[in-house]
Amino acid sequence: MFKGVSYVVRENVNNLYRIYSIAKYELLADMRDSKLGIFWNFANPVIQVATYWFVFGFVFKRNEIDGVDFLSWLLGGMVIWFFISPCITNGCNAIYQKINIITKMKFPVSILPATVVLKEAFNHLCLMLIVVVLFAINGHYPSLHWFGLIYYFICSILFSISLSLTTSVLNMLARDTRKLILACMRLLMYLTPILWDIKLLPHTLQVIMKLNPIYYLVCGYKDCFFFHEGILFYWKQMLVFWVWTIGLFWIGSVIMYKFRTKFMDLI
Repeated sequence: MFKGVSYVVRENVNNLYRIYSIAKYELLADMRDSKLGIFWNFANPVIQVATYWFVFGFVFKRNEIDGVDFLSWLLGGMVIWFFISPCITNGCNAIYQKINIITKMKFPVSILPATVVLKEAFNHLCLMLIVVVLFAINGHYPSLHWFGLIYYFICSILFSISLSLTTSVLNMLARDTRKLILACMRLLMYLTPILWDIKLLPHTLQVIMKLNPIYYLVCGYKDCFFFHEGILFYWKQMLVFWVWTIGLFWIGSVIMYKFRTKFMDLI
């Protein structure tokens, strides 16, 4: 039962430089395909945030939420969603996308989800620069509480790797997995309290919504930016989050270990 976990952890630790190199290559390749290059790393999230703000902030006239102006409150949740979402959708396809490499050489397949997450981490840091500037304009200046973002950033990386590890193998077993993930992510975007306040729901529905592990990350980021309650304030959501993360990593490691020699047949 623990052979799979040991195998995946050992393979990732022994190939840290390879993970970095692949992520760097993929990132540079994306930039070379575009004339504007890194500009789109900033422009895409800005355009999306502007759209959501116009619809929910201007059209529906959402003002302050918990004493925070709506644009800042929206950005506090969107910044982590823009990291998690591509990690999950692209991580699902991490193995299948590299079938040319897998078929031609002996390759540590279990590191592929981590390369996708590391690549998206760079885009996340780019967006964070924009967020810091916009927050400063709106009167939310960096403080010591912002160091808590390091913890939540690590949490988001581990969760993304764990989920991608599972879905990338399932995608090799059934190609419908990626389509299912894409559909679920579109739904999850609106079910996660990013664009709306969870306090609008009845208590029972609030409890159900808080079982969503992404909700914990959204709360964590917003707390570091605005509310400064501390990491342990969300201890119940923390327990739920780590149960999800550890469970997904264990499942992903087990099926990765089981099918590690059969990917050629699956292809």
